[in-house]
Amino acid sequence: MKILQVIPSLNKGGAERLVIDITNKLLSLGHEVKLVCLNKKNTYAFATDLIDYEVVKTAVVLSLWRRNKIDVSQLQQVIDLFQPDVIHSHLFEAEINLAFCKIPANCRRVVHFHDNMIQMATFSFETLKSKSAIANFYERCFVLKNLPKKSIAIGISNNSFTYISKVIPNRIKKTLLLNAIDTDRFVMSKEMKRTNEIVTIGSFVEKKGHRLAIETMAVLKSRNVQAHLTIIGDGVLRRELEELILELNLSEEITLEGIVDYPETYLQKAKLYLHTASYEPLGLVLIEAMACGTPVVSTDCPSGPSEILEGGRWGKLVPLNDSDSLSRAISDTLVDGRNDDGQKERANDFRTDSSVAKYLEIV
Repeated sequence: MKILQVIPSLNKGGAERLVIDITNKLLSLGHEVKLVCLNKKNTYAFATDLIDYEVVKTAVVLSLWRRNKIDVSQLQQVIDLFQPDVIHSHLFEAEINLAFCKIPANCRRVVHFHDNMIQMATFSFETLKSKSAIANFYERCFVLKNLPKKSIAIGISNNSFTYISKVIPNRIKKTLLLNAIDTDRFVMSKEMKRTNEIVTIGSFVEKKGHRLAIETMAVLKSRNVQAHLTIIGDGVLRRELEELILELNLSEEITLEGIVDYPETYLQKAKLYLHTASYEPLGLVLIEAMACGTPVVSTDCPSGPSEILEGGRWGKLVPLNDSDSLSRAISDTLVDGRNDDGQKERANDFRTDSSVAKYLEIV
């Protein structure tokens, strides 16, 4: 089978990691896969050596009042030359670009909802109250118009599947395909866990809740709990987070590690994985931590964490924006410090190989 994967870039993120993992798995099974990006940034160069990977330049500028400016010629050329059996798109920039491409007659389109894409929301009276919502709905019309009847919409969690069931027309098939990780990379280490080491991973954006993580470390320090937090990632809020760390006098307790290629080495050594997101479609990093045998403490944000942890069975869930409850859960976990073999079993429910097997049945 010839499968064309289209994604905006290979910036660090769950969607990008998933694309690389499923592409490599499909290649190992003998399928012909090509990966196309719309931007040059590739922070996964170490994992794309075996992949037929190409960057194309496109331009899609839509306007409600002026003539649309469209140039998807390079992307169209890739499609025409590769002649895929499946075009699998990830994230909305890929969707809106493919909306202006000619799709081969016998090609199946797969739209992957890595989150609840607001651009795909249906029209309501609330839409008229926001210029951005009107623009989103305008873009949605183009995307849906160019989706063939054989298209499939994939939701990565029960929450996202519920969302696509509401916003995607009945003519398009919907299916649940849980996000997955390469569990061979994320294994339990024989090395002793550092007694006070906490790690959190995520882009420095609002929804990841890094301010809450920092404030929680301040609460722990005030209670004389000896702990160190390593924050892996980067983004637009970096300076703001650096200033907060200085303001709360936490330079010794918190390290901003930046982007790393092998987060599993940090997860294996940590005593605890901390997740402070206010919204998370699923949360691959929680699964990665569990696969390493690292206990998880997470905010009970909509969808992902509660689904992965099964309401707290495989880790601690605490209310949103509650640094006091979060600090208590961390303290309890640091004292307990056990590696639950059940965590590894739960992580195996999200294996890439089983996910790809189901994927091939779907397409």
